[in-house]
Amino acid sequence: MRIKADVDGDIVVVSLAGKLMGGPESEALRGEIKKLLDDGVRKFVINMKGVPWINSTGLGALMAVYASIQRAQGALRLCHVSDRIQSLFMITKLLTIFETFHDEAAAKAALK
Repeated sequence: MRIKADVDGDIVVVSLAGKLMGGPESEALRGEIKKLLDDGVRKFVINMKGVPWINSTGLGALMAVYASIQRAQGALRLCHVSDRIQSLFMITKLLTIFETFHDEAAAKAALK
């Protein structure tokens, strides 16, 4: 999994590429978000355009990231979520937790 963070004003877009399956990938994502929170970032967009699949451990990592951001009084939006992952969010009822958007611009606009 590749993780790239880009700053756009007071919003950080974290772009993911590869399967989010747990293990080192999950640890890397949680570590990147923790570092950004420590740097004072509070508005996040996770761009999942490059994520073809996510398993239960990956879902747990996303939930941990969401919880960390919430504890810091921040906000998280997801964009470019594939239909396959969107249906997984529906089945697990995580659509009630994660706000998902078709593209990055809409996700950023929702944070302003």
